[in-house]
Amino acid sequence: MSIIRRLALILAFSFFVLSLGLVYWQVVQADELVNHPANRRLILMEGKVARGGIFDRNGEVLAQSIEADGSTRREYPKGEMMEPLLGYATLQHGSAGLESALAELLLGQKYGTPGQQLQRFFDLPRQGNDVVLSLDAGLQKTAYQGLQGKTGSVVALDPRTGQVLALASQPSYSPNQLEENWAQIIQQTGSPLQNHAFSLFPPGSIMKVVTSKALFTAGIDTTDLFHCEGSVIINGQRISEQNGKEHGWVNYNLALADSCNTYFSVQAVESGARRFLAAARDFGFGKAIPFELPITRSSITNTAGGGPIPDTLDENMLAASAFGQGQVLVSPFHMALITAGIANHGVMMKPYIVERVLAEQNKVTYQAHPEPWLTALTEEQAKKITSAMITAVNEGTAAPGAISSVQVAAKTGSAEPGGDVLTHAWYIAFAPAEAPRIAVVVMIENGGTGGGAAAPIARNLIIQALSGK
Repeated sequence: MSIIRRLALILAFSFFVLSLGLVYWQVVQADELVNHPANRRLILMEGKVARGGIFDRNGEVLAQSIEADGSTRREYPKGEMMEPLLGYATLQHGSAGLESALAELLLGQKYGTPGQQLQRFFDLPRQGNDVVLSLDAGLQKTAYQGLQGKTGSVVALDPRTGQVLALASQPSYSPNQLEENWAQIIQQTGSPLQNHAFSLFPPGSIMKVVTSKALFTAGIDTTDLFHCEGSVIINGQRISEQNGKEHGWVNYNLALADSCNTYFSVQAVESGARRFLAAARDFGFGKAIPFELPITRSSITNTAGGGPIPDTLDENMLAASAFGQGQVLVSPFHMALITAGIANHGVMMKPYIVERVLAEQNKVTYQAHPEPWLTALTEEQAKKITSAMITAVNEGTAAPGAISSVQVAAKTGSAEPGGDVLTHAWYIAFAPAEAPRIAVVVMIENGGTGGGAAAPIARNLIIQALSGK
């Protein structure tokens, strides 16, 4: 082969590799690059594009662009209440939260009108799109106020549709003085820039609603009685009840209502690791959650980034995982989806927060439509868990969340994070139990008991949501 022919082949191969690279970065990875917080291209576009507003479901302004002294600045009328969910968009610090994730919508790059596309082609000054969220500012305020002075999060969903009604995280920060207070914000304890609803935590006893499916599929008779003596030895490992409490004779309903660790550990081991892991997969563990904002995958074993569900668990790990300890990690947002799935007859709806996109003259260029995500339970299985969660409110540990005028279904959790600190306090609930319209998860980091720290917040949110105010 001549040298010239060899060089030609090398050049041709080089151009081929370069073309593949261009296709990968400009097509396959285009959306990820555009929405990356470090990418200031969309922010720089704002010199010619007026970023659209962000509104709640009732038309309340959550973010808007204000012109003053020849420049445009972003204003957030609700202040800390909406952070870190809304996030920010600045030249100095890039973007975060919904301001980052929805940048293409707000700048009219996506779901734009033909007129906007023409203006974009000729690089003309233009108006971006407004985005209407499914969020209810009134519910968000109640969640925010309930979290004041605490570190944690609240998530509220419509279980029938997957709409996000409230998504609060504390501590938060003021987005209106972001640049002036940046140094103080990043040094503040509790990570105010981090959305705690998307972070992973041990779930504790709320995991028992997931373990329930493993018991059902194993054919365990939920009416059979089990004698709780305060602790049990499984393969040399002692499983204890909180404060060593003896529950005595319990069936499935009472075991969930009283949050009996030994019942669920023994029954999970009898059901087998395969069924437990299958139940976790059915509820979305190890899966990427389809949502406008990124959420770390929940995991059963300690895998970086919430990796895939393992093929098996040893007996000790299974016994601990069955009541939400071991290495199980889940986000409050994911637990809200699980709770909503139980409420929705076993079907977990795809969550969304963007309700619609409006171009000039309020023309709707995008409208969200509810879609199923996972079928975690049969309707009969969902009814069994709901019945036990009702018992938990009427007779068990979830009683602090009871409401006299409506039947609530709920479950508490007190998860040990490790070390000499208070347990994380969880409360998952939906109401009305017979025809659910709202599903709520409250998680207070190192808050103690779910019934004491988290239940009152969930209760107030449910009362407000069902009152229609």
